[in-house]
Amino acid sequence: MVGDVVCVQPPERKACGAPHYLSLRPCVLALGVVYVGVTTRTAMAESTEFAYERAFEAHWTDVFRFALAWTNDWSEAEDLAQEAFVRLWNHRAGLDWERPVLPWLLVTTRRLATDRFRRLRRRLVAFSEPASLDAAVQARWLDVSAAMSELSPLERAALVMTAVEGASYDEAAGVLGTTAGALRAAVSRARTKLEAA
Repeated sequence: MVGDVVCVQPPERKACGAPHYLSLRPCVLALGVVYVGVTTRTAMAESTEFAYERAFEAHWTDVFRFALAWTNDWSEAEDLAQEAFVRLWNHRAGLDWERPVLPWLLVTTRRLATDRFRRLRRRLVAFSEPASLDAAVQARWLDVSAAMSELSPLERAALVMTAVEGASYDEAAGVLGTTAGALRAAVSRARTKLEAA
């Protein structure tokens, strides 16, 4: 909505004889409507976009390495990491950017990897004799996959981060939002379950 235009009247002619149009002030647009929250919403949108960019720059490598540890396939890990960041972008307005975003990204990546394993398992079951895998390798892979599926999400993530990625217990605990002692216990339980399988 366009407001009224208010022009400041020219001052009286000065004694020096300068023409009055040289001393005119510009017209000021007086808004008839006050738009509350427009700047705030724009600033909030910009701040979430900046937060997303900072998260991407800070955590791309961590998310990619985590996905690579889960998949053992470079291109699949790239796809999973990209999908995790796409989901972060789609949920950026609802996230609390004051909290660390890396755990959210790792959980999302883990879920995407789990979905990928389920699709692969369905394909392997569909083939009676896969040409690319011999029977012993396929049986071992299915044993490991079945054993990993018996682990809790914390146990699986703790084991992958410490044993595969080489993160310390303190680093992994910080990323997963738990204590180092709880993480040690989770890794111990995971190893016990895997040895028993």
